[in-house]
Amino acid sequence: MEITEARTAVKALYLQSAALAGLEVSENSPEALSSLVAGNFDRVDPKRHPSAIASVLRVIAVALEMAEARGDYKLHETSVEEASAKICPIYPFGG
Repeated sequence: MEITEARTAVKALYLQSAALAGLEVSENSPEALSSLVAGNFDRVDPKRHPSAIASVLRVIAVALEMAEARGDYKLHETSVEEASAKICPIYPFGG
């Protein structure tokens, strides 16, 4: 998988997850997740792709859970940063 494919895929996962949760998404919020993935893309061992995807899903899940706990109806750019800070270090985001 190329980096552009990975960036597009994680944006789609993020948008679909938010939609399923009934949340809106700010304009730059998907880009924040895409940037997190792009910044760590070269660290991913091809044999550990499943672990890397699971970590992306964890970041998304925590962002959704944090929004729910706060009563937010919208994911913001800071949602990804806050979720990542809460669960990292995890592979490949510092783990």
